Amino acid sequence: MRKLFLFSAIVAMCGVANVAYGACTATTKTYSSCNSGYYLASGDCATCPSPGSASDGGTSGISGCYIPSGTSGSDGSGSYTYSGNCYY
Repeated sequence: MRKLFLFSAIVAMCGVANVAYGACTATTKTYSSCNSGYYLASGDCATCPSPGSASDGGTSGISGCYIPSGTSGSDGSGSYTYSGNCYY
């Protein structure tokens, strides 16, 4: 009976109020797609490296991320502009 009461109290705190408590953090979510700019990594959504992007939210793996054509930058050798999408 004591276990049932404790379980009911946890459900009341976490499930009904839908308030994030430290003890109520979900760790078992698995995603099948992500928003643009993210890629799927082992069932989780990860951000593409900057200045990378991903147009397809269902992209699986970092290889779906790319630096968009027209992006400019510079390094020790000078300035540059990508002439096409550069995939990771």
